[in-house]
Amino acid sequence: MKFEARWLAELLDAAPPAAELAARLTDCGLLVELREQGDGSEVWDVEVTTNRPDAMNHRGLAREAAVATGSRLRPLEFELAENGDEVASLAAVEIAAGTPCSRYVARVIRGVRVGPSPEWLQRRLSNCGVRPINSAVDATNYVLLELGQPLHAFDLGRLRGRRVVVRPAAKGERLTTLDGVARELDPSMMVIADETRAVALAGIMGGAETEIHAGTTEVLLESACFDALSVRRTARRLGMHTEASHRFERGADPEIAAVACDRAAHLIAELAGGELATGRIDVWPRPWQPRRIELSVAALAAFAGLEIPAARVEAILGGLGFAPARSGDTVRVAVPAFRVDVERVADLYEEVLRHVGYGAVPAALPVLPTAPGKRHPNWQLVDRARDAALAAGLAEVVTWSFIDPGADRLVASQPLCPGPAATLANPLATTQSVLRRSLLPGLLSAAQGNLNQGERSLALFEQGRVFAGGAAGPSEPERLGIVLRDDGGDAEARFRRLKGVVEHVGTKVGLPALHWRAGGNPWLDETAGAILETADGRAVGLAGLLAPEIAAHWDLGAGVAVAELALDTATAPPLPRFAALARFPPVVMDMTVEHGSELGYAGLEAATRELAGEHVEGLGFVTRYHLPDGSGRVRTTLRLVYRHAERSLTQDEVNAWHADLRRGLAERLGVGFA
Repeated sequence: MKFEARWLAELLDAAPPAAELAARLTDCGLLVELREQGDGSEVWDVEVTTNRPDAMNHRGLAREAAVATGSRLRPLEFELAENGDEVASLAAVEIAAGTPCSRYVARVIRGVRVGPSPEWLQRRLSNCGVRPINSAVDATNYVLLELGQPLHAFDLGRLRGRRVVVRPAAKGERLTTLDGVARELDPSMMVIADETRAVALAGIMGGAETEIHAGTTEVLLESACFDALSVRRTARRLGMHTEASHRFERGADPEIAAVACDRAAHLIAELAGGELATGRIDVWPRPWQPRRIELSVAALAAFAGLEIPAARVEAILGGLGFAPARSGDTVRVAVPAFRVDVERVADLYEEVLRHVGYGAVPAALPVLPTAPGKRHPNWQLVDRARDAALAAGLAEVVTWSFIDPGADRLVASQPLCPGPAATLANPLATTQSVLRRSLLPGLLSAAQGNLNQGERSLALFEQGRVFAGGAAGPSEPERLGIVLRDDGGDAEARFRRLKGVVEHVGTKVGLPALHWRAGGNPWLDETAGAILETADGRAVGLAGLLAPEIAAHWDLGAGVAVAELALDTATAPPLPRFAALARFPPVVMDMTVEHGSELGYAGLEAATRELAGEHVEGLGFVTRYHLPDGSGRVRTTLRLVYRHAERSLTQDEVNAWHADLRRGLAERLGVGFA
């Protein structure tokens, strides 16, 4: 925004040199970005932030400069010679009910002779980027640059009924503005009208039919306060930006309206001659009331880490127009109407510190009384669960705690689903109106999003809480959810991979030994799903391939394996204990057992461990093969590790033990061997 340096200096008593003035303004937050030579005076380009409309004029910037440099802002002085008829007999103003206009001030000047403005005024306007037009219009633009109040001059003789009405536009109403563009209006836009038509866009631009021209002899001068939001919406809808809208959109000062109107009327009478009607029309349906704030000097010092004398605080706030009243440590202020950005005590801190200088604030942070934070009691469990999942090669995702009611109805069939659903009273959306009772809906939505982006293999987990109501009150148990998906391998291979991940995570987290019982419908596939239970039959999880109907609900296709574990049964794993390294070599023997598909691996493993004897130190799974003859029989290969603690074993000893094991399994389970 452009300012003329000489004009600023004229508003101050004992103004410092231009370089010092520019530097001090920059220090207090009004950056003088560019200094260049204008017509007879230096012109500054000053960065004024959008929340500071009070500084978008020469007097407002001079107010800041006076405080920053220790000089004094000169009072605004002019003589207003009223010698005409009463203004109420010449014109009338009305603000329609509900119209976003808080104040409308008007004056009338009769007998004017419109012509070019004097050279000094044209030069001053040009330096600030405003094109001179004629003496009446230039006077309004001068006051805009001086005081920040947009004004508009109407040709009173062209106002039908010699009256002004501030109202919403009628649907389809048209107005040709001063730029020569015919615009179609709608009721969301506020206009200035006479008895029959719109004559100006309120707060933006006047109309061509009532503009000041060379033959104008009567001027109605408008100085109003329009609602910022209303002006902004209209300007954006019509694609307009003017000097007036730029200020009104950021907040107008209702108290300056009358002063600006008097100042402009004085200039018009001085520049264009004429007779100023007695009095002014002032329609102010909602008088402005100042906001009052109290500031503690001690609190300011604690906030800034810098002692600032109370007299200095009072002087700064007084110079900025806050009318401070000090009582001991407390400074009470009345926020002036032109400071629309000051709402709370922190804003007053900023005002003081801007003019004290941020460079004076110590670099060290102030010492504040704090108490050590506390983590949730289950933080160790949560950390173990995350570490175990990451160690298994899974990537963590975080999903919403809110899910769709349809997904929640599907969740209700799960064995881990706690209590009734908790419904939100004010949801963000209808698809997020229920607190989740399972992690799987969110995980499956995340999987769907990844697949839609071209990912083919997924290994995801989420650790978080689920929520439920109930007679005993709300509960928030911790859960761990897993989703695996790949294009390779058959269903059995996918299930084995999932089982390995779940067993690893369960061991690392500290879950009790998991017993895999076939089940999990309707969420899991009938042939590849299991309920995970403790030794006493308590369900602590589910794992398996997703049922086709559930996969179709999330548009996931086949091959998705899921698991969910309840972490509330976990205990801290025992500390690892060192075992002496074996002194003698092992003997490794593979055994392929042929059996019916109804015999699960868990039953085979349990019987093998029981019959193996004391010299088998390890038992593991190798592979599983379905016979292609249609008999439904399978061959499961186990690997046994034999070792003696005090000597090396002979092959004959191992063969004998191995034969005994095979006979025992054949008798107990009715299996054969390949």
